[in-house]
Parts: sequence; structure tokens; C-alpha cells
Amino acid sequence: MTTQTAPQTPTSALAGLGETTLNLIALGAAIGANAERAFRAHQSRLTELGVSKEDMIEAVNMALRVKGDPHSIIMALAQSTLTDGAEGGCCGDACACEEAGMEKGDCGDDCDCK
Repeated sequence: MTTQTAPQTPTSALAGLGETTLNLIALGAAIGANAERAFRAHQSRLTELGVSKEDMIEAVNMALRVKGDPHSIIMALAQSTLTDGAEGGCCGDACACEEAGMEKGDCGDDCDCK
């Protein structure tokens, strides 16, 4: 396994996408992979390219939605198979939303504690 600390120049068909687009994709991939060094490298390069923080946030939010789908699916499976329809879900009556000071269900569409 190799790790990269700096954005690389593409040598494939992806090169046609442009450096900004490729770095936005890489930023999202870094989120998906929990790769802090890659995130920092691509965020830095995007800043140099003049990309706004809002555009970077949009790429990060997209990555989080993609990354969250498997979590939602496995939580629904755990809830349906382990709780036999009991109220409160797998986590009982506790909810990560509430622990963060929000209302139950405020976590978003992928919150299984609704």
C-alpha cells in the first residue's frame, strides 16, 4: 500500500476533467477513505486554484452522503433483526442527535433514530 501526500498529475482519461474537478473529486475521496493527509493536500491545492470554501463544502457534503448510505443500510438491518420491532431502535431511546444537543431526528435523512 502506498500513500500520497501531494496531489498527483493525472495520466489517464480523467485528465480531461481539469485540475479543479479532479481535486474536488479527490477531496471527496479523502473523506470517504478517512485520509487526513490527502484531504489536507487537496484542500490546499484547491485553495491555491481559487476554489471557494463553499464549493469544497459541497464536495465534502456529497462524499458524506455517499459514505453514509452503507451506514444507514447496516443500521436498518441491525434494528430490524435485533430489536424485533421494539421502540427506540438499536440504541434504545438514546440518539446521537440528542447527545449533540439537537432534537431526535435532526441528524438528517440518514438518521436511524427518528
